[in-house]
Amino acid sequence: MKMSFNSFTKSLTMILLFSLLTLLFQAVIPATPASAAACANPVSYFGEMKASGNKINGSKTNRPMMVKGASFFWSNWSGPFWNTTTVNRMVDEFQVEIVRAAYGVDPSGNPYNTADESKVRDVVNAAIAKGIYVIIDWHSHDAHNNVNAAKSFFSRMAQEYGSYDNVIFEIYNEPTQVSWGTIKSYAEQVIPAIRQHSDNLIVVGTPFWSQSVDQAANDPITSSGNIAYTLHFYAGSHFQSLRDKANYAMSKGIPLFVTEMGFVNADGDGGINYDSTNQWLDWMNQNNLSWANWAINDKTEGASIFNTNGSLTAGGNYLKSILAGHAPYAEWRQNAACGGSSANTLYDFEGSTQGWTGSNISDGPWSVNEWSSKGSNSLKADIIMSANSQHYLLLSQSRNLSGKTTLSATVKHASWDSAGDGLHAKIYAKTGSGWAWYAGKAVKINSSGGTTLSFNLTSIPNLDDVREIGVQFLASENSSGKSAVYVDNVTLQ
Repeated sequence: MKMSFNSFTKSLTMILLFSLLTLLFQAVIPATPASAAACANPVSYFGEMKASGNKINGSKTNRPMMVKGASFFWSNWSGPFWNTTTVNRMVDEFQVEIVRAAYGVDPSGNPYNTADESKVRDVVNAAIAKGIYVIIDWHSHDAHNNVNAAKSFFSRMAQEYGSYDNVIFEIYNEPTQVSWGTIKSYAEQVIPAIRQHSDNLIVVGTPFWSQSVDQAANDPITSSGNIAYTLHFYAGSHFQSLRDKANYAMSKGIPLFVTEMGFVNADGDGGINYDSTNQWLDWMNQNNLSWANWAINDKTEGASIFNTNGSLTAGGNYLKSILAGHAPYAEWRQNAACGGSSANTLYDFEGSTQGWTGSNISDGPWSVNEWSSKGSNSLKADIIMSANSQHYLLLSQSRNLSGKTTLSATVKHASWDSAGDGLHAKIYAKTGSGWAWYAGKAVKINSSGGTTLSFNLTSIPNLDDVREIGVQFLASENSSGKSAVYVDNVTLQ
């Protein structure tokens, strides 16, 4: 049927009106926040790792970031674990945020088994699918002996995986008796092979089994950006002197990445040194240093996390407990857009100190089950009181609290003390590069039950750059002697 001009005009008018109403309707309906579905895993929250000064930031948060996980054993000696099933188990059971694919390379600088490259791909693909980070590691003690093999390998890996935020390139595992000059020369030849295809983070090994980070700090690589430097330690053999080297390196402005760490001796065997490990864990938490534990394997030695029947060793159970203590408080899980509620318990101290330390305390802190305001455990430290003395339980760790309004904690002191006119406490935060101090009101606390401290955050500047949170305990003029203080249920709203 032929349409009249008037009918055509009316139809055109109705189409235009409907289109306009559709646009208006879409405009008034709130769009789903882009971040709402973007925080299901650490990579979607943080994005690509970016070296910035002596820290590693997330490209999406532009803030220092930290992830924790585990390293696979040499690919040529632990093949059965190099598969999707193991990666999934590490994420689902252990709650790792990063794995390391240690591609075994012989003293001549060639892979022990070139077929293992497919195992690397299996692990990398599985990690990408689970939304965690993965280190592609040229696992060698002599990589400088065959630069061309490393260049060829990393060129292929960067071309294939360099566009994924998940992927980090570790180009030299542990140089042994190799000078920093030799390592630097090697790195400056391999890095361009990666940079042709990717700007992702590159981690460079350091002398003496990746412990002499101070040497790298004195002569860092400047030919390319987004470079970090490898620090390895084993808690049974390495102590404060190695942390001193690392502190020096960071003070010189280079970022460190603990791509391999262990609870046992440097040979990978022996029992777990719990005290030393806890000191290392606290130090890494304070400095936002990401780490991977050695090793996903069932070799009969202390470092292995699995027995030959698939059950967990002592090291496996310990790693699992550390990661379980971290998981609920990971920044990417706490973010409200990632499914977190408006009020989140940041620290409950169930089973560990969760990185908290103390100042002007005589012993501790510990996670104890003597008292708690929620759950079974709290954080405890012994103190020696004197007139108007001040004591602290605290966590030094960079974080972004933008949009948050209230920081709270429940505290008490022990009944066996000479508190005099009473012990008071306040919750505080330090922000910005000057570590400016802000605190809530001092409240008198008791020994018979918990007292909840609250701190209004809304008027604090630099809330996007909080460097430390904690509780300050204040003795009275006539306080004296030994006591204990407790903190529990540190909550953010």
